Amino acid sequence: MAITTSSLDLSREEIIGRLERGARHRLRMSAEEMVRAYREGCLSDPGQVADLLALAHLLDERDPLFVST
Repeated sequence: MAITTSSLDLSREEIIGRLERGARHRLRMSAEEMVRAYREGCLSDPGQVADLLALAHLLDERDPLFVST
């Protein structure tokens, strides 16, 4: 069995960029709208964007993306 470890360093801008592209492509909404809908329990299939939601959790909870949510 091979065990590998790796890490990926992303800046805030890179995280936001990935969130925006993913949310717009998959849900036709902005990253802010996606996070708000998730927090309000309004995403019909959160599993569809689970990777994006996990990525969003890498941001500080006081990040401007979350301010209006």
